[in-house]
Formats: sequence, C-alpha cells, structure tokens
Amino acid sequence: MISISAPPNEVGSAALAAAARMAVERLGGDGDGCALVVRLMLEDVQSRQIDGVDAGDVDLRIDVEGTEVVLTLRDGGAPSQTEPATLNPLVMLGVVTGSSTGTDGHANVTEVRLALQAHHEVFDHSGIDVLDADAPESSDEVTIRDLTADDAAGLTTLIYRCYGWSYAHPDMYYPDRIASAITAGARLGEVAVNRDGELVAHWGAVRHGPHVVESGSTVTDPRYRHRGIAGQLGERLLQRLGEMGALGRFREPVLTHTATQAIALKEGAVMVGLRANCGHAIAQVGITDGLVSHRTSLTVAYAVLRPLDPADIYVPHVYEPILRTVLSTADWPRTIRHAESHVEAPSGSVSSISYDHANRSAVIDVTVVGQDLIDVVDSALDAARRSGSRYVEVRLPTAQPAFAELGEGLIDLGLAYAAYVPLLQADSDVLALQWLDDAEVDTSDWHYADDRVEAFALSVVAQIREAADRAVRVRREAARQAR
Repeated sequence: MISISAPPNEVGSAALAAAARMAVERLGGDGDGCALVVRLMLEDVQSRQIDGVDAGDVDLRIDVEGTEVVLTLRDGGAPSQTEPATLNPLVMLGVVTGSSTGTDGHANVTEVRLALQAHHEVFDHSGIDVLDADAPESSDEVTIRDLTADDAAGLTTLIYRCYGWSYAHPDMYYPDRIASAITAGARLGEVAVNRDGELVAHWGAVRHGPHVVESGSTVTDPRYRHRGIAGQLGERLLQRLGEMGALGRFREPVLTHTATQAIALKEGAVMVGLRANCGHAIAQVGITDGLVSHRTSLTVAYAVLRPLDPADIYVPHVYEPILRTVLSTADWPRTIRHAESHVEAPSGSVSSISYDHANRSAVIDVTVVGQDLIDVVDSALDAARRSGSRYVEVRLPTAQPAFAELGEGLIDLGLAYAAYVPLLQADSDVLALQWLDDAEVDTSDWHYADDRVEAFALSVVAQIREAADRAVRVRREAARQAR
C-alpha cells in the first residue's frame, strides 16, 4: 500500500499523477494510464471546490488486489455522486474495471479499479485441440482433489478443450485472474486429474459476500464423461461449502437448453431470476448452431445450504407480484411487509459500480437506501451507459423499509425485475433490477424445464418491456413540461 497527500491544484495533481505512474509501473501495470486516471480524478475534485473554502489536501492510496490496482482518493470538496464522467472512455477500453463514490463521514471517497497487465493476458492455446463430444472414452484413473492456484492454466486448458473460445464466462480464459481469485479465497473448487497431471473435470464456486456463493463452471473432458466424476466433484464441493458456513448458493442455468435448469430444480433450487441479454453472444458446442445472433440470457436458481432465519422484506409495489411468485415456490421464512409512509432514511444513498468490459455490462450495488435513491441510481445508470454498457443490474437491500417507498420510481428509469437473492449482502437479501439497451428480448431459442419456468421467464420479459415503455413516457412528459 502506498499513500500520498497533496493539495488539489495543478502542482499537486502533477505530483500525484507522477507518483502513481511510478508506483504502478513497478507493479507491472500501465503507469501512463494510471497517471491519466489520477489527473481525471483530480480534475473532478477541482470542479467541486467551493470558492473561498479551503478543503485541505487530497489523500491518494494505491493498493493491489489480485490483478487490479485500486486507487482510493479522499477529498473535502462538495459531495460527489458518481465517478468522473471523463473516465467513461477508459471503461469502454477495459482499463477501468470498477469504481465507487461515497463518503466516510468526513470526506468524499472515490475508488477506481484498473486492470494490471495480467488482467489482459489470455492463455496460449497453441498445440491444444478442441475435442468433439464423441471423442473416444478413456479408462484412465483420475485423482480428485481441491483446486489450487497452480491449476489455473490447467483449468483454462480444460475449458478450451471442451468449448474452444465459446465459453460464456470470459474470465476463465485468463489464468492469472483465476489464480488471483483462488489465492484471495474468492474462488474455490474441486478437480479431477489424470495420470499425466491434466485437469479433466472441474466444479467450482465463487464467493459473493460472506453468506452466498455462485456455483458453476462445471466441465468434464469428453473423454472422461459418463463415469460419475462430476457428481463426485459436486458432493465434495457441497461439503466444503457447508464447512465454510455458506448459507446459500446460486447458479445461472442457460436458456438455450433445459439440462442445467432441470439439474438445479432437481437439487431443490428455486428459480429466483432471469437476466436477459446480460452477456455477449456465444456458441455452445452441441447446443447452438454456431454463434447465436443475439446476446445471451440466463436464469438464476437459488438453493439454501442451511435454514434461513426469518426476515421481513420491503420492495416497491410494482416488483411485488413477481417476487410473490418466486416466494410461493420456496419454503423460506420470508414475509413481504408494506412500509409506513415517510419512513426515515438517511439523506444520502451509498453505492458502487463495477464494469464487465467483455460483456459490456455493469453492476450498481446499493448498500444504503437514502432520500436521493432515484437520483443516485439514475446518475449511475447514465455513467454505465456512457461507458458502453448494454446491460446494467442494480442491486438493492430489501431489509431497509425505506426501499419500498423510495424505490417506487425505479421502474420509470427502465428498471425491471431481474432476481431476488437471499443474503447476497452481509445483512440483507437483495432485489436485483435490470436495464437493457434493447427491451425487445429475443426468446426464439429459449427452452424451459417446465411450465412454471416458462411462465416466470415470460413474466420477467413482459416487465422489461413495460419498464422500457414507462421510461420513454416519463422522458417525453418531462420534455413537454419543459416547453
């Protein structure tokens, strides 16, 4: 960690940018890009200075987290709601990967994440063949064990052998990202290894906060299928998740075939969401005929790993019908409450935004609902759109009664239901809403495990269209009122 302080003027800006450049270059990152980001952050601070008020020095801290550099800037200027708009082009280039803007009670705190070079180093696939689904089966013995950071390149190779470049999660083609996540404890998994040391099967999980994990990336080399290896990996992984205290896990079954949906339902999961057009177009070996013509959509299935404590949840009325449908299929101790009018809430919301350059998407995570919720979310949506995002998810805490009242206008921003995930935040369940750049979702190649999945999916699609229509009407009405 490196910490530097300087006044928010031209001299101070130059000094902070130069120090950041040198520090990041030593870490193997893009020093010039980092210096540019620091200058843009300081320009934003300067634009928020109040005439005649000495806000003091700004403090810049530089940390490394895995394959990212984290720049944290504290300033005493006028409050800020979103990261500087001038950073948007760098988001589109994949240099800036995330940001957050808020206050620590004493100063504005802006955090910007930048990719280190390892973030862009895809694996070398030369000499590795993509295997057909009907490749000759192998009778070699395999050893099953925990996934380690040293397995990162082997896991990427396994995925390439099975899917070529068509795998839905681009991060899995970057061994350094995988290794960093394993080392940090954010990713865990079980693997099967043959006598030559090759990974031939994997089932993993990624932590999302202290209580919930996302399980998936289940893949088996075609030569080793039909031997029950995946089942063994899944059982071992489930035991580890229980030992580490996870309360629930979710997965994202695709909509282009029913197998993964059916597996999730058979294992007791509940369909809690649908993320429409959330990722880039993919080709699924043996499933789709080449690259699909539109962005990919995923369902969200959630299963509890241990009994949940009873909890009240508060959501705006417009999202309540879909949520009630979800809860009707679950036996979770959750009760939808209607908040009293004028519930107390802080003046300012607390939120952050992260970007996925590969999928041209963003996630806005609101942890505190304030009186300015609509303005904060609207500003963050605008920043995400200007950064090239075609899909934006907004996550909101259902444990805060104020959300039911203050979130009523979110649908007029074009935000529709996406998912409900128990305990996704440390102290709250989460209602996830979604904005799409194109509300006309192509469902022509969707397949459903049963009628209930179909009805649920189509209800979400209907609300996506409703939300888009309402956003248009609100904009036009505002324009008419302004004449």
